[in-house]
Amino acid sequence: MAKSTIAFSALLLACFVLFELGLAKDAHQPAPGYDSSIEPCLKNMTEECGIEIFQNIFHEGPEVTDPCCGVLLKFGHPCHSELIEIVLSTGKFAPRESEILQKSTAAWKRCRSIVEGH
Repeated sequence: MAKSTIAFSALLLACFVLFELGLAKDAHQPAPGYDSSIEPCLKNMTEECGIEIFQNIFHEGPEVTDPCCGVLLKFGHPCHSELIEIVLSTGKFAPRESEILQKSTAAWKRCRSIVEGH
């Protein structure tokens, strides 16, 4: 049961990101920019926190909440960086790439500080 919940959450998160990017055109074909190497990472991300983090970094969403900071750290820095790069590789956010990279770094550092108490 837990594995199916994790898989479903990962699928919903991936669908949200792809829909947000306007890449979900054909359900039978992977979207351009989709990299299957991110799939193992997604098992450590919840749908709610994935959306919250995405909104914070790529839009003008509020700060990542403390509980989602814990999820982000469990997700791991390599997975976080890879997902940011995958989204940026689509070109949709190209004009704001520098800003997004700064927001990504700031979110990671803030969450690490909250979770680890540094």
